[in-house]
Amino acid sequence: MEPILALLTAKDTKEALAAFKELEANCLAEPIYADTLESFLPALTAENSCGRGRAFKFFAINARWDSQAVIEKHLTDILGILDDSKAPTLRQCIPYLTYLAEAKPELIPIICEKLDSLALDQYKESMQSLIRRDIEKVLSEFNC
Repeated sequence: MEPILALLTAKDTKEALAAFKELEANCLAEPIYADTLESFLPALTAENSCGRGRAFKFFAINARWDSQAVIEKHLTDILGILDDSKAPTLRQCIPYLTYLAEAKPELIPIICEKLDSLALDQYKESMQSLIRRDIEKVLSEFNC
């Protein structure tokens, strides 16, 4: 567990990205961390934004295996990443909402509400339009 937590919160490097991609493939294939999801919650408050983003993605890709409802219990914290001050982090996380919605369709209204309420004025104008486009794509996929 410790190496995975370190990976989730690591600085944004090529090595960390490659290692996360491998972790992602493994998590999508089998329930490796299903019984220990809650122990990864501290990664959501990592100091660096890329760490917070990877933690969000980790929970999203593991949603299908979450039989203990960890995601439902901590949904506010998990979706809180969508309020991140870094636009690239937000843009990287939005597509992963699909994993969450596929695994837990009952959360779609909450996800849609969160996306609708995001304050985009904190980002550069050029990023706002990109984020809006990302949001609109997800909202249309979820029929919100």
